[in-house]
Amino acid sequence: MSLAIVLTGIWSLSLYVSRTLRTDMQRLLREQQLSTISQLANNLNAEMTQRLRVLEKMAAKISPAMLEQPTALNAFLADRLTPQEPFSHALVVTRPDGAAITELPPGAGLIDLHDMARGDLAKALAAGKSGIGDPMMNPVLRTPVVAMAVPIVDPQGKVIGVLTGLTDLGRPNFLDKITQGLDGKTTGYAIVAPKSRLVVTATDPRRVMEALPAPGINPQIDRFAQGYEGSALFTNAQGIEVLASARRIPVADWYLAAMLPSTEAFAPIRDMQQRVLIATLLLSLLAGSLIWWMLWQQLAPMRKIANQLARLPDSKKPLRPLPTVRPDEIGDMVNGFNHLLKTLTYREEVLSETKRFLKESQNMAGLGSFVLDVSSGLWKSSDVFDTVFGIDSSYERTLAGWVALIHPDDRAMMAADLKNKMLDLDQSRHKEYRIIRQDDQAMRWVHSFARLESDDQGRFQYLRGTIQDITDRKQMEVQMRQLAFYDPLTKLPNRRLFSDRLTQTMAASKRSACHCALIFLDLDNFKPVNDVHGHDFGDLLLIEVANRLKCCVREMDTVGRLGGDEFVLLINELDTNKAESITQARIIAEKVRLSLAAPYHLSISQPGKTPTAIVHRCTASIGVVVFVSDENSQNDILKWADMAMYQAKEAGRDAIQFYEPGLNPRATGAA
Repeated sequence: MSLAIVLTGIWSLSLYVSRTLRTDMQRLLREQQLSTISQLANNLNAEMTQRLRVLEKMAAKISPAMLEQPTALNAFLADRLTPQEPFSHALVVTRPDGAAITELPPGAGLIDLHDMARGDLAKALAAGKSGIGDPMMNPVLRTPVVAMAVPIVDPQGKVIGVLTGLTDLGRPNFLDKITQGLDGKTTGYAIVAPKSRLVVTATDPRRVMEALPAPGINPQIDRFAQGYEGSALFTNAQGIEVLASARRIPVADWYLAAMLPSTEAFAPIRDMQQRVLIATLLLSLLAGSLIWWMLWQQLAPMRKIANQLARLPDSKKPLRPLPTVRPDEIGDMVNGFNHLLKTLTYREEVLSETKRFLKESQNMAGLGSFVLDVSSGLWKSSDVFDTVFGIDSSYERTLAGWVALIHPDDRAMMAADLKNKMLDLDQSRHKEYRIIRQDDQAMRWVHSFARLESDDQGRFQYLRGTIQDITDRKQMEVQMRQLAFYDPLTKLPNRRLFSDRLTQTMAASKRSACHCALIFLDLDNFKPVNDVHGHDFGDLLLIEVANRLKCCVREMDTVGRLGGDEFVLLINELDTNKAESITQARIIAEKVRLSLAAPYHLSISQPGKTPTAIVHRCTASIGVVVFVSDENSQNDILKWADMAMYQAKEAGRDAIQFYEPGLNPRATGAA
């Protein structure tokens, strides 16, 4: 920073000096050029005024009679004036309309001056005033000329002729005197007639009769043509930047312009700027080298300490305090670092012990942890997490990799859960879902707890959480549900679940007005199986009965076991007409009776023993009640079905009995 400040100051001073020198030089050049061009314009104006006065004196001595005698007029002109002094081409006498009368010298190439009889010059002559015309071409000699004209008047003051002095611009003439007052290798001048926008004469003879750029192309030239007197820096038609100054020549209504290329005008200042630049560069190198060397020496102890600090994290050795190199600010910094190092060493020991304890606790609890970067989608995980998901350190830890771990049926649910978190609907949540382990492709249940963390601007940054394998708990819950709601032997709904199904069926019947049927059955010849062949065959018989009953009904119907050899069938959505519903229920009950009456082939195999097989016949007494949801309770419906079943037993068993009001109840028991 010190070096930058010094160099900035040096270069700022250099730029300021260069700019100031250029500004001052440009101002001085403008003043000098404008002063020179002003003097030349004044001299030229006086010169042209003098020539007009000579013509006016001659015109005053020409009488009307002389105009009628060209020979005498020519002799008069020759006696009074030599053409080359002050005019370099000829003297011409014309009538007011421009028709030529005579010229001097004879045969000089008489010019048709009809053009002069028009425009501003003609108006001046008609008013009895002298004037100088804009340059024009001599149609005979094909050379550019400038005309100075004075009126010839009679005693009454009427204009009867014009005396014109012509100056050939293609040969040396009095206008060339201005070159004697200009300096510079490439300094140029031009006399310009602004009304016709033509160059009268210039340093470069090729520019004589050159037309100026059309109005609007070069604003500065337009400004000079409109009468501005002063200096300006602009780019000319040749693309060269020039410093130009202009002064008016009042007698001719022209202006004189001097032009100096900026490359020549500012050559001295450029040399000075180069010298300043070289001096600044050398001074910058010297100051920079000295400051750099000084700072290098002052900061050498700090670099040594910084190198030692940089090697500390890579070293596997215990962190040791740094030596104090000298009793100054650097020594104080080293002492402060050593104190900080002592504190960090203690904290690292505590942190290491905490990590070890946490890892052991997670291993014991089977609890893994993770952190997800919301912006990048990358995540990190603990060893227990990797064990739960069956992944290793090479696994791709991206959002796509995370999705691949989730069971396909749970991916939509987890995506919606993550979206809700991002919308701040719930920043923390417990979630249970299934995964597919990557090593053995086994399906496991996990419990996840996650919480979103935001940065200082309130934007979500990390998703942190824990994961735990709860497959054993889920299996236990399924087993407990089976024990609570299903018969452990036949896997059919028990009395509790059947009661819930009956409640749902009665509610549906109330909405649809459809009748339902409850079939209550008891096996007629079950007890001998247990007494003769043992309970194992009795259990096999009950399992086979359950399978046959499930084949007799629809998916929407329910088959349950109330206990012992008592089974119930709940038939849903029969018909709104009770008679039709009774007919349908009778068909199902008959199907059940015939299915259960078929022989049972039972076989038991035990390791090391010959399989035992029996054939048993067993019928069923069936009671049926058809109902539609009304004021009757579940207990009433079950009681009516039970009464009908016992009526079937009294009727000889292997029979079907429908409940009818007034049926006498009997004591329940096995037949």
